[in-house]
Amino acid sequence: MLRAVARCCGHWPPGAAAADGMLWQTELRPHAAGEFSMAAAQANLAMEDQAQVLASPSATLVGVYDGHGGPDASRFLRSRLFPHVQRFATEQGGMSAEVIRRAFGAAEEEFHKQVRQEWTKRPKMAAVGSCCLLGAISGDTLYVANLGDSRAVLGRRVVGGGVAVAERLSDEHNAASEEVRRELAALNPDDAQIVVHARGAWRVKGIIQVSRSIGDFYLKKPEYSLDPLFRQVGAPIALKRPALSAEPSVQVRKLNPNDLFLIFASDGLWEHLTDDAAVQIVFKNPRTGIANRLVKAALKEATRKREVRYRDLRTIERGVRRHFHDDISVVVVYLDRHRERRNTRVIDSSSNCTSAPVDIYSSNNHQSGEPLQSYKS
Repeated sequence: MLRAVARCCGHWPPGAAAADGMLWQTELRPHAAGEFSMAAAQANLAMEDQAQVLASPSATLVGVYDGHGGPDASRFLRSRLFPHVQRFATEQGGMSAEVIRRAFGAAEEEFHKQVRQEWTKRPKMAAVGSCCLLGAISGDTLYVANLGDSRAVLGRRVVGGGVAVAERLSDEHNAASEEVRRELAALNPDDAQIVVHARGAWRVKGIIQVSRSIGDFYLKKPEYSLDPLFRQVGAPIALKRPALSAEPSVQVRKLNPNDLFLIFASDGLWEHLTDDAAVQIVFKNPRTGIANRLVKAALKEATRKREVRYRDLRTIERGVRRHFHDDISVVVVYLDRHRERRNTRVIDSSSNCTSAPVDIYSSNNHQSGEPLQSYKS
């Protein structure tokens, strides 16, 4: 599994590039409990979403990392989160909620060290962060851990019926939720500005919508936002305590024969598709290319809202395209083993990792050496 982690975090296998140079998908691939499909769409100048799947005989790991302020934090998670999960699982003799919490904590600490090292030359690093969604299937147990507003949804067959229903499996940490705003207010009773409605949305300190993340240290540690260097990035922010948290919400669930598939996706998908709409698309269509079908359904809805034709979207340049939709990453994981024993082949743990390209535009245009910039909305 260590070899698989290295492959997963360092390289991505060739996928099927779509006609739209900002889209990517890979073929259907096996994991211990079935098959999975992955696809992504880029909107920013530099791709800020990252997604990966590590399938081994002992566990299947799914990661979706939705960066903001730049691609650094999501790319860091792409390379380092799975190794932390594997290390703690090995130390503790298997997967558990505690293993996942420790992995998130280790990732936060390690990224902070990187930010400190680069701080004087790149003050912007203090304002870079990422949502983090992790799924882990070990035996018949599913773990879903989340920071931010990416989402995991289960497609479940209704007992005695031929229909599927959606069940959300992740807690979301976004100030748009009244529950999140109450939580922030309770944690900060002496800060009337902990949540402010600004630029059309509720935002923590009037700046960011998510209330939990990896990174964003300018909203966690006052030494960054009050340092004169930070004025190159933004105005000083008075903090009495961290405004954001890196403590994940972790859900644990036993899988059963009526559980058909899982959809893990960044909020770029969920901005345009409801849980039920996504589940019905997966349930009613062939498996091949199913993640890409979800991505395109979201893009079609995004263009409909903006009153442009979907076919014209491919002519819009990255960066400008962010005004139509966000970066989107989708992983669909089918759960066959809990219903039938059709998937009996042994997975080779040395070659079982799939990651989306670090940057779709560059990979599709063979410009891996091109300097990348981040688009700021």
